[in-house]
Amino acid sequence: MKLQKLVKFILFNFIAFALVSCAASGLVVSQLDNSGQPKHLGSAFPVSWEPNPRPIADGNDGQLLIRTSESIKLLYAAHDSKGKQNLFMSGSKNIGDSFSKAKRVNSVEGEVSAHGENGPKLKQGSGRGMFAAWIGNRDIKFARSMNFGRSFNPSIRVNDDIGKASQSFFNMEVAPDGNIFITWLDGRDKKTNLPGSSSIYMARSVDQGKSFGKNIKISGDICPCCRPALAFGDNGEMFVSWRHVFEDHERIIVVASSLDRGKTWSKPVKVSDKGWKINGCAHSGPAMKYVGGKLFVTWYTGKNDKANLKFAYSLDKGKSFLKEKNIQGSVLDANHPNMTILGNEAWVIFQGRDPNLEGGWSRDKAWLLKISSNGNTSKPSALPVAGGGVFYPQLYKGNGGRVYAVWTDLGEGGSRVMLCRGRISS
Repeated sequence: MKLQKLVKFILFNFIAFALVSCAASGLVVSQLDNSGQPKHLGSAFPVSWEPNPRPIADGNDGQLLIRTSESIKLLYAAHDSKGKQNLFMSGSKNIGDSFSKAKRVNSVEGEVSAHGENGPKLKQGSGRGMFAAWIGNRDIKFARSMNFGRSFNPSIRVNDDIGKASQSFFNMEVAPDGNIFITWLDGRDKKTNLPGSSSIYMARSVDQGKSFGKNIKISGDICPCCRPALAFGDNGEMFVSWRHVFEDHERIIVVASSLDRGKTWSKPVKVSDKGWKINGCAHSGPAMKYVGGKLFVTWYTGKNDKANLKFAYSLDKGKSFLKEKNIQGSVLDANHPNMTILGNEAWVIFQGRDPNLEGGWSRDKAWLLKISSNGNTSKPSALPVAGGGVFYPQLYKGNGGRVYAVWTDLGEGGSRVMLCRGRISS
């Protein structure tokens, strides 16, 4: 009996030591959570965040642009005393310790419409070029700066329709060859689309934003308030993802691809077999990146009366997708994912509620997880909070191991753009 007890004691301690060693070394141990979904546990998320996020602008929907020198440009929207919105840009030369006095970007005063899913975009061009896009008077507006953001040229209208159709819920990316692509949801095809749906259009600039070419229709029957996502492959491929409306109001995330720089597009491919049946719009579009030969897509769904963040990926450049899985772990009300490439990984930041606080009804936090090049996901890790809620968080890669998270805080005194800086520790 004593020998048996001794053997059991040795085995127990050996197993415990092995589990601790795996966690300490960063190896992933797979378990099942309460829903039966795989849950990956590992070492603490490798970012050391400053403990107190702080406001850097009175406004909403902040976008950062970080240069090699770590100088930072901030684009954001703000209301004036009359309730009209404008876009402003300020800058920091001390890694975000302070920001300069803001200057207006939009040419037509008070024309801007920016709210979360429909927020402005800021992208880096080649050399001194910086590109801003926004919704102005129901049109897609674009302006460029060729002097590091000190001033912007008068804005131009990107959509080429004639009439009063509404254009909104857009995305903008700069391709590896320097071409600028903007894709958006467009109301010009109401007569041919399913009731209550939009079309998705795209325009390309080949001259660093001096002009944009003819608008190209990618598809109709689009969920009208979920912004699309854009990604680029290694050999000139382009991918666009959106929430498509099928029969019986079933909404499914799809991906279309182009091999000729956006001139023609494939038929949309479903990312999941079944969608979310709802006669309405979720105001939550997908996030998508091409990482190491794989196309990663993540999105929000309320299917089966459960709020989940889904993830799926393709090994054949969007022709098919492996089975989706939940990635939010135990986080409640997870929504609005944003994806950033760091090395050979995709990092996903999203908002959600901590299940251990206030019965799961505390204000939203920002959460971060990693997706490795082979599609494995880490456990979500919460960022520090500043007292207010987190809305539409964004993550930006700096240099020297620095990362920056920004979000909108909707407090009693109005909206504020919040900044939280971190350093990658491993």
